[in-house]
Amino acid sequence: MLREWKTEWLKVRRRRIGLVPAAFLLFTFLWLSWAVQSAHMESSKDSWMWLLMCLSLIDTILMPTMIAMIASRLCDVELKGNTWKLLCTMERKGRLFDMKLLTGAVYVGGYVAAELVMMFAFAGLHGFAGGMTLRHLVCFLLQCGLVSLGVLLVQMLLSLFSTNQIFPLAVGLAGSFLGLFSWFLSSPLWRPVLWAYYNLLVYIGQDWDQGSRIVSYYERPLDWSAVITLLVALPLGYILGRQLFIRRTPGCG
Repeated sequence: MLREWKTEWLKVRRRRIGLVPAAFLLFTFLWLSWAVQSAHMESSKDSWMWLLMCLSLIDTILMPTMIAMIASRLCDVELKGNTWKLLCTMERKGRLFDMKLLTGAVYVGGYVAAELVMMFAFAGLHGFAGGMTLRHLVCFLLQCGLVSLGVLLVQMLLSLFSTNQIFPLAVGLAGSFLGLFSWFLSSPLWRPVLWAYYNLLVYIGQDWDQGSRIVSYYERPLDWSAVITLLVALPLGYILGRQLFIRRTPGCG
């Protein structure tokens, strides 16, 4: 396993895939810096909840596209060279799929961790009162981390089976729009849509006073049915996706 793991990183060492999440992280910071100038909060105690709420919306828009780009870059090495058959004579198909998915998960996990660091840096820079509670941290990891792993699995499968990477990237962009629409069009019909779970797992709510134009923030109960759905769907999706990859990829098995 360590040999295959090292091989995957050797494949991508000069592809500068890390620049993709770095660029999205910088864009997120600039977006927050612009948004905080027009934020109308009831008190300074709302500042952290504003930050978490705003970041949830930004992640809904940006994360699907970013993950699609990462998955595409991880898979197009073999696709461009048409080396699946050659690779599968030296490495088990299932292990190859696992290493691809694990490599993508490292990039996604690194982005989530960097986003946490960015939040503390942003809050310190703007003098936000209060801080992130343990509940906020757990909810953030469930919302941003768990949903993103599901999106990564879908995008990885699409990239592995698409000779033209335009289609997986288009799906990533469509996922960003679907996730954004789910914020404004509340309906149980969003339950089957994976990208809408960025919204379904939002843990901060807001009330807007039209007269004073001030927004106040409050804690929302976590949608545990959505969490359980993801926890069940992820391992099932992994097992089915792995089997599909094994059956459809040319090689010796």
